[in-house]
Amino acid sequence: MTGSGACGQCGAAASLRCGGCSLVHYCSKDHQRQHWAIHKDQCWPVRITHEEGKGRYLVASRDLSEGQLVMREGPVALGPVADSLPMCLGCHAIIPAPAQDQDMFRCPGCSWPVCNAACAATERHMAECSVLASDTKGIGPPTSYMRTPRYDIILIVRCLLLRSTNPATWEKLQGMESHAKKRQDDDDPHREAAATYFTKVLDAECDADTVNHLHGTILTNAINTFGGRGECLRGLYPTLYLMNHSCRPNITLRSDEASILYVRAAVPIKKGEPILFSYLPPTDPLWRRQQDLKMIYNFQCQCPRCQDHTELGTYYSSPRCTQCHEGFLEPYDGPGSPWSCPECSAKREQEDIAMEAEEYVAKLEGKCATVEEASNLLNDIVNTFHVNHFVWLTAAQTVLRELQEVSAEALSLRRDLWRRLIHLYQRLEPGATRRKGVSLYNGAVVEREAATLHLAKAGLNQPSPVFEEGLTRAVRMLDAAIVILELEPPGSTELRWLELARKEKKEIFDMIGAGNPNEMGETTG
Repeated sequence: MTGSGACGQCGAAASLRCGGCSLVHYCSKDHQRQHWAIHKDQCWPVRITHEEGKGRYLVASRDLSEGQLVMREGPVALGPVADSLPMCLGCHAIIPAPAQDQDMFRCPGCSWPVCNAACAATERHMAECSVLASDTKGIGPPTSYMRTPRYDIILIVRCLLLRSTNPATWEKLQGMESHAKKRQDDDDPHREAAATYFTKVLDAECDADTVNHLHGTILTNAINTFGGRGECLRGLYPTLYLMNHSCRPNITLRSDEASILYVRAAVPIKKGEPILFSYLPPTDPLWRRQQDLKMIYNFQCQCPRCQDHTELGTYYSSPRCTQCHEGFLEPYDGPGSPWSCPECSAKREQEDIAMEAEEYVAKLEGKCATVEEASNLLNDIVNTFHVNHFVWLTAAQTVLRELQEVSAEALSLRRDLWRRLIHLYQRLEPGATRRKGVSLYNGAVVEREAATLHLAKAGLNQPSPVFEEGLTRAVRMLDAAIVILELEPPGSTELRWLELARKEKKEIFDMIGAGNPNEMGETTG
């Protein structure tokens, strides 16, 4: 394959590309052979392609199976999310508010919060300290333990440092899409604040255009991750930023404690098909996705889910028609247009539909403490919306979080909700996703609890068919969950779910006196 770039072995101008991944260039086949010992562990089954109107993006270079590792990549720049609680700039730990009123520990050089003197002296922070210290009036550093947007500037500083520490990566950042002109025309206040701070306060040796481009580049391309203690971070990745968006993704992203991202195929992907990542939560309703994609990424989504006014048969964002009670109000005519019922042609403005749903969601908290309250709430939602609607999903999640009652009725409700949620999640986000793995685990726990309670209430000394069927369902769900959760990368904070699933399965087998489940024939999900 041909192209232009720097040779992976010697750095010279190169026109050849690796035939396996197309991501690395070579000036000769000899240098490609010499570089293979280094490159073989990074020769991923993807290649970069270009299409008019879509730009450059990643596609599969060969058929991929469900769960297969597609890529693994670390960030070239990593930092706090823009709106963050006070965070140590040395280790990225969230700095907790003290029991007594006292000042947080600050770096002696720049006055930004750090855990201690050791964190202030880390290589990560020392590189940026002198730049941040040029803010002699202390305008930037957080002043309280509250969440603050001041951390927006940190990743920009770390990107600017690449000009001298890694010029090749700096050039790559310069080539990333930023939509800087549109953000400037829209008078984005955060962009304007960043430009003013870097050109009027900090001694960062950059102009407003550079800051505007970096600010937009981060908004457009950064991927959010979680650190080793669960802290929210965002990073820029030199290849993964080329993944295209779909509201029905075909890959999953998982990160380890160093924010290295592991990309796995959620479903089978054919050679030549794009690698698709959802820039937004797939559980967001249509109006949220449309608004955020346009505002942040400057495009209107044309994925199969968004082009289908039924959202792949789920009617996930569509309420019931109040005129005929037979159909749903569906978005036939594009963003912002009235939604209409195919049964009776009734119409309603999208803004009104979105407002009704969002107001309903805002009132869910605190209304699900008992089975009666939860059941009444869910029944009302089914009558107003339906069982596959965004409002129902949000309410089901709220019930599972808030319902504290311990009874057969409560367990029956939880069991029903988990079954329905797992089904709906798979229609929105199919395949081997973390959401599916965690949901299967939680559903299995409820199945086991319900079976155990049935046995106890019946006063039986021997297992009953209902008890055995419940435990069998639980084991099947756990088997399926474990297969998915085993895909978590080493060091991932989410590995706790895998350990919980394995522990739950062992306890079930101990309960029925079956010994070690690993020595028995496994049940498949």
